[in-house]
Amino acid sequence: MFSAFSQEPKTYFEYEIAKHLKAYKTKSDAAIKNDNREYAQFLFDSLFTNYLKNSYVLDMQIKMVKGGILNTSDIEHSFLLITKTAWEQINRDEIKAINKMAKMYKDQMDIVILFWTSKSVAKDRSRDYNSLINITYVNERDNNANQIIKPYKHSFGAPACFYISEEKKLVNIDRKFTLHLKNDDTGVAFETAHEQIKLILFGNDNSNEAIITTLH
Repeated sequence: MFSAFSQEPKTYFEYEIAKHLKAYKTKSDAAIKNDNREYAQFLFDSLFTNYLKNSYVLDMQIKMVKGGILNTSDIEHSFLLITKTAWEQINRDEIKAINKMAKMYKDQMDIVILFWTSKSVAKDRSRDYNSLINITYVNERDNNANQIIKPYKHSFGAPACFYISEEKKLVNIDRKFTLHLKNDDTGVAFETAHEQIKLILFGNDNSNEAIITTLH
């Protein structure tokens, strides 16, 4: 007889994406080829809801531009992992928005920028981010980094943002992450990210304890 308090085994993002990515990509690519983006979105939503949401993420050891290694298991707070490519156009307004977010959630949430490129390129492209943001890089020529590249790049491409809770659970994925769009969409994009972060930090708590500390 099983105990009423027995816990279900943990599921891990890296293992789940490895099991389901091939089938998802096949169907998703076909949907996009047929210009059926609504179905492609449905496929992603189904994959995330059924297999990835609230799965745990394994510790990542990522090289930092400033030197040293960032172990994600050592991050004390919830964190955003924002992935970017070397050829993505640098957008100063988006960098300002990310800097603003880092200041707003200081001591409550961390931001990690992960560039898929060499250290020299990552350093050049990251010079305008503030010191509150962890700038990291993974050189895709480094075979030892496959355990990071496969789940975080080959899955949904870049730019992307992985919202990870303090317990190291994957809460959400934004596959086309940006905080700067055309016209008035920048504010909408920022507010969308802001609301998702508040959900990670506070859940559905509307009490006075659910506050952004830097605003008080």
